[in-house]
Amino acid sequence: MRVCGVPESYVVDGQTVRPYELALSILLPLGEYFQIQDDFLDYAGTPEQIGKIGTDIVDNKCSWCVNVALAVATSEQRAVLDANYGRKDAEREARVKEVYEAIGLRERYRVYEEGVKEKLDALIAGVPEPEGVDGVLRRGVFTAFLNKIYKRTK
Repeated sequence: MRVCGVPESYVVDGQTVRPYELALSILLPLGEYFQIQDDFLDYAGTPEQIGKIGTDIVDNKCSWCVNVALAVATSEQRAVLDANYGRKDAEREARVKEVYEAIGLRERYRVYEEGVKEKLDALIAGVPEPEGVDGVLRRGVFTAFLNKIYKRTK
């Protein structure tokens, strides 16, 4: 943005716009969405889709998936997670995935993804965009970023 000459602030329709703060308010949730999506794909994506075998479960990663599971698991499911998560064993990994399926992780992710898309669309739509003025934020930049990752499968 600095290279393109975007100033610290400018006025659009009598309103002061702080483009760096505005960009941050969009890009941080976009980055969070990307990371959550990556965590979900590590669990739900096939090696053919994502180009690798997901290892977050056996590597004991603090992923979105396990955090959601821990937040909603029954005491029995929690015991399964405690006994099996982070163990380099295919059967233990399968038990964790069974808990993920039992708690409806795929549907929880779908709901999350639709909600974050709606939120990001609203944030992007709120970017003031005067016509014929250079050196200001453009909605199209953020929309392009979002479109690259929304519902990605790899």
